[in-house]
Amino acid sequence: MERITGKASILLSIFKRKGGEGLLTKIITDENKADYLQQLTLLEMNEKPLLCFKENELNWLLLTNERVLTAQAGVKIIIPFSELIRIDLALHEEARNGVANLKYFTRLALLDQNGNRYLVSVEKGDPYKGIYQMLHYVASNNSATH
Repeated sequence: MERITGKASILLSIFKRKGGEGLLTKIITDENKADYLQQLTLLEMNEKPLLCFKENELNWLLLTNERVLTAQAGVKIIIPFSELIRIDLALHEEARNGVANLKYFTRLALLDQNGNRYLVSVEKGDPYKGIYQMLHYVASNNSATH
């Protein structure tokens, strides 16, 4: 397996410690890379895939050492980590859908430095908690430097 260094190892450590894999959310390894070929074609030079939540080819979330890449109903959104300033639970959207218990939440709201708010879907339970904590770490470090 490729050695993941620096920020990538910190992010994966946070994901494992604060949450973890699920049925549809996996840490990307040499053994399972073939399951994510379409998503991995979007990587830039020297970018390392970390984990992917994949419902199907039209609905997924890929976290790398540099960016958040997501597709919902085939519409892709790419957010560089350097632009993330806040991660929130999507409380209003979950409540509107009748979801009140945090363990059933599947959406996060990402805010970038330009004030854009992006709603991303993730797997409920441990993957949700781990991804939230990973992205919160990224956003906290960014807001501390702005």
